[in-house]
Amino acid sequence: LDTLEKWVTEIFSEIPNNGLPKPSFGHLTQPFDTPEFHKLYRVVPIRKVHSLTITWALPPQEQYYRVKPLHYISWLVGHEGKGSVLSFLRKKFWALALYGGNGETGFEQNSTYSIFSISVTLTDEGYKHFYEVAHVVFQYLKMLQKRGPDQRQVLIWEEIQKIEANEFHYQEQTDPVDYVENLCENMQLFQKEDFLTGDQLLFEYKPEV
Repeated sequence: LDTLEKWVTEIFSEIPNNGLPKPSFGHLTQPFDTPEFHKLYRVVPIRKVHSLTITWALPPQEQYYRVKPLHYISWLVGHEGKGSVLSFLRKKFWALALYGGNGETGFEQNSTYSIFSISVTLTDEGYKHFYEVAHVVFQYLKMLQKRGPDQRQVLIWEEIQKIEANEFHYQEQTDPVDYVENLCENMQLFQKEDFLTGDQLLFEYKPEV
């Protein structure tokens, strides 16, 4: 540690601290609020695959990193058990896989907006019915919206919290360079006490968020 501290002091001590606040672009709200954004785009893939991706631009969510509301919603949407969206679509032979969420990268989450996407890998038959597939996804989200966060949702959130905690405690050792780079990014996003855990753990259940 003494050697590392000496290196850090030598390399970084000459960098001036201008005392400037972190730049924020929060005033640039709704960057996608254009007629072009509310459209269906068809893209011809290179390999033979059918995929339907629905994307929403939401208000910035990075300040809720202790709650992780998008992670919670993606958990519900991506559930594969009885009564799930994917279970229903598989019974129709319309879909093979479904996943959703926010990558928490600079493009998908920043001080201007947060992206939330749901992607469905379709069968050939599902491609013929992709409007119905999209309708099912929106129906499910509408159901979640109407039900709201009830007692069962608390149990689901606690289950997610425990799973993420286990994955954090038993994760494989990462490359030191990648780990330091990740910590430096976290220093720009989280409170000091959350530098090590802010991007992985869930701390607070706030149904209003």
